[in-house]
Amino acid sequence: MSDYMLMIAGSDIDNFYEVEAFPSAGDVGIARPMGQKVGGCVLNVAVVARSYGSNVKVLDYLEKDSQDTELFIRTLNEHNVDTSEIMHGEGVVNGSCLILSNGNEKCIYVIEPQHPKYEKTDKMQNLLNNASYIYSLMHTIKLSFEDLEMLREAKKHGAKIIFDGASQYNDPEEISMLMELSDGLFINKTCYERLKEKSGYADLNDRLFKRGCEFICVTDGSRKSYCYTPDETYEHDSFKVSVVDSTGAGDSFAGCFLSSRDKGYPYDKCLKLACASGAYACLHEGGMAGAFNEEGLLEFIRKQEI
Repeated sequence: MSDYMLMIAGSDIDNFYEVEAFPSAGDVGIARPMGQKVGGCVLNVAVVARSYGSNVKVLDYLEKDSQDTELFIRTLNEHNVDTSEIMHGEGVVNGSCLILSNGNEKCIYVIEPQHPKYEKTDKMQNLLNNASYIYSLMHTIKLSFEDLEMLREAKKHGAKIIFDGASQYNDPEEISMLMELSDGLFINKTCYERLKEKSGYADLNDRLFKRGCEFICVTDGSRKSYCYTPDETYEHDSFKVSVVDSTGAGDSFAGCFLSSRDKGYPYDKCLKLACASGAYACLHEGGMAGAFNEEGLLEFIRKQEI
């Protein structure tokens, strides 16, 4: 088994704004700037997984000679994430993200990056083949590959493909891709219910498991999280904390869960640690706030359970 996870990223700069209310069509509102941070779901997961001891490589295609690109690389290097597979090109547009906050509620707009598709080379195929986990968003996969052949080949070599489930699932191709490629899925309850509705599969879990999926993690905010496997269903109540910023809580959950599975921990332990990681992230600002360490996380759990 490989000694690294591969995160296929659509890196972006998170731009935070405070709003008095979320607008409806035709509304005009005031947004107060609250700062910027390096973000993107996949980068958040990469940093958190690395903080819990996993070896993590990021694959991305960023704008050449860009201050944003320099910030991405510097931030990842500060967290000891391997950036050697990040490519640079002229005419590439880096992604960005608008995060509008009203109290504890958020509305997020993702401005997708634009870059060439990854070419099928021996080097690229070996990078995919030799990963333990390949983690990405569905729309990032569609943006990054001409077709799915390289990913199918990687699965034959033992790489596990894990999807972040955030998607509207309006395109049947997305559901087909999920059914064919997914070895694991992280998804919040709202997206999970939408996926079942759009797919027409009330028995979605069973269909995914029959196709080879190993786990489905469904998070339900401050209430509870679930981990479904072909043989068992696990659940864990969310840890109760005073939320400072919930940005990246789901990414912290996923990064900790994956790192725990990478260490060979059983699903129930992975779920408990992941719930704690998501709660810990809510105590700090920013999408990478869940970057901690296992010893500290266990102490956090101990204090929560007193």
